[in-house]
Amino acid sequence: MRIGLIGYGRMGQAIERVATARGHEIVGALHRDASTIEREAVAQQADALIDFSHADAVPEHVNLALRAGKSLVIGTTGWDALRPDIERQVRAAQGSVLYAPNFSIAVQVFLRHAVNLAAQLLQLDGWDVAIEEIHHRGKADAPSGTARALATRLQQTLSLPREAAYPVPTDNRLPANQFAVGVLRLGSEFGTHRLLLDGPYDWVEITHRAKSRDGFAYGAVRAAEWLIGRTGFFSFQEVLNEILAHKEEH
Repeated sequence: MRIGLIGYGRMGQAIERVATARGHEIVGALHRDASTIEREAVAQQADALIDFSHADAVPEHVNLALRAGKSLVIGTTGWDALRPDIERQVRAAQGSVLYAPNFSIAVQVFLRHAVNLAAQLLQLDGWDVAIEEIHHRGKADAPSGTARALATRLQQTLSLPREAAYPVPTDNRLPANQFAVGVLRLGSEFGTHRLLLDGPYDWVEITHRAKSRDGFAYGAVRAAEWLIGRTGFFSFQEVLNEILAHKEEH
């Protein structure tokens, strides 16, 4: 597969390493100041584009992929408000786009089981829940896309609705129908997410911590492999089920 990279920071470089190791070819890497001619040239050469750039550039990159008729994997976060319109645009054009706020396979499994556990315990009297995320100082959005995804799934799954509170109120108590989402920005931390559950007799904590960016890169490359030949707007959940169901050959 021929891959065009949109964004060539630390994530773009990690994707290049992983993709090359899996036998794929990188046909070009687009920086933020790349010209329209350069962008079109890379898109035409590629089978799939992978975007880890900036939230404000996502609509432009979707249009680029649609014009070229190429698949697009989006790992950029912070553009959730635009998602409904972009989904409609992609489906109307019979495009091929897959988005995830986090491409770590382990994170996706963590999200699935953390929410199920929380939903069971929060049915009992006296249990409370919170989310905490830690990322490097340069991360542009807060809370992280993964923390937002975890909070959204909790809100959708709980029998008694609760809303995520970010930021946490500073001038009054946290209402009973809300749960806190804590954010820390520290050094060069790749990404840590915690689901915290406090009960009358027990404390339960589930943590995922990324060891490097390569786990995110691996998931994004697997998503690009899966997306080729498909049309629609997809989430990583559909890729995840296939990855977990089939053992890779070496």
